[in-house]
Amino acid sequence: MAKILLLDFDERDYRRLLDEKFDVELRETNWRSGRVENLVPPEDCQVVLYQVNLDNYATGLHAGDGAQFEKIVAEGGVVVCFVGNCQEYHLTNIIGDIPHLKFEENNFPDQLYETKNPPYDVVFSRFRPFISHANELFPAPNSLGKTINLREWDPPAEMELQVLAESFRNYPISVQLRKGQGFYLLLPWFGEKNIEVAKYILPQVMPVTAAQLRREEDMKWLDSVDYVFPGLLEVYEEMEREKEKHRQALANLEERIKEIKSSEQGQFNRLLTGEGRDLQEAVIKALKYLNWLNVVDVDDYWKRVFRVKEEDIWLLDEDEKSIEQLIRDSPVTMVTIKSGTAGASDEDCLNLQRHKGRRMQEFNNTRLKAVLIGNYFSQVEAKLREVPFNESQISEAAKDGNGLLTTYELFKAIKAEKEKKTTKEAIREQFNSKVGLITFEY
Repeated sequence: MAKILLLDFDERDYRRLLDEKFDVELRETNWRSGRVENLVPPEDCQVVLYQVNLDNYATGLHAGDGAQFEKIVAEGGVVVCFVGNCQEYHLTNIIGDIPHLKFEENNFPDQLYETKNPPYDVVFSRFRPFISHANELFPAPNSLGKTINLREWDPPAEMELQVLAESFRNYPISVQLRKGQGFYLLLPWFGEKNIEVAKYILPQVMPVTAAQLRREEDMKWLDSVDYVFPGLLEVYEEMEREKEKHRQALANLEERIKEIKSSEQGQFNRLLTGEGRDLQEAVIKALKYLNWLNVVDVDDYWKRVFRVKEEDIWLLDEDEKSIEQLIRDSPVTMVTIKSGTAGASDEDCLNLQRHKGRRMQEFNNTRLKAVLIGNYFSQVEAKLREVPFNESQISEAAKDGNGLLTTYELFKAIKAEKEKKTTKEAIREQFNSKVGLITFEY
């Protein structure tokens, strides 16, 4: 167990503190690791150093984890946060609620007024050139150097706030918040110099803690086999065996995660991230998973023919005849696949009916339906995306008997099927029967 927790720092930063003989442990938040698990600090943790520079919009991650870190502060510990480009919940979900915290963008992070009191004056004077982000944190203008009792604010809070640095507009960009026996320290983002600031403030801001850490480090020889009695040694050895079992169990679980992501989850994730041929292959696999009898890759079908391939997939509900016969004698759903960082263009939607008209003439078959499947707003987290089709596009598609479908809607339907909320047959029936904007009910 470590006295200092490094959170979302790099491995090289961790090694630098180890080289300085600090008792330190390195961990990642779920926003950085991509996992979904509780974040529990080391049992005897006294100091937390947290780099907060995230653009992840998963607001629910780590909800409820803050109580563990609030306890550290209440009992005399220190939580230091280097606040970069992030949202309030990236901070408060981890370290606990900070009343009245409200980020405001500061376009001039290096133009600041700092306290003249040590050791913070040295931090800002020495590292000011490296500040690249400094949010305005609280609605308390012109309060540099003052200690503010938040019990007097509305609503009141059991905290004392001391402003260490202000923006050019005279709003706090760095504060010390006392709560219980310990405190929070919110600092600007010094980039690669964050670890140097951390090394400086550990002995300066927390001299008792730092001295204690070094004393305990110097006395670790008492735990060697030369001094430990057999009963304690047995417990140590049992602990190591349990740790090894735990490490092996985690390794097995991580291997299973990799296998499932590779064999199952990964191919469907591409519906939300892919573009071009990669997206086409993901949609083809998704439609085949839903048990369409005949999913024809048009590129592959016409690979020996020189022609413009306007649509990407033909969906056919029969497989006993040749494709050549089916596209002329049976109902055909023509699927066109598009992607983009914005919504669907009018051209994407108009081409549905144009291409359908050409195939009706070419195949002499009027039982055709065209569906546009699009991965639009592709750089936004899927659940936060807007509907990419406007009312006019949806109305025209419905009049023409065509459909508009997002890859996220298709992904959600497959997820619902795997969760036993619907069936593949029900998804196919809705896909075939609906026109305009296609959404699935389950």
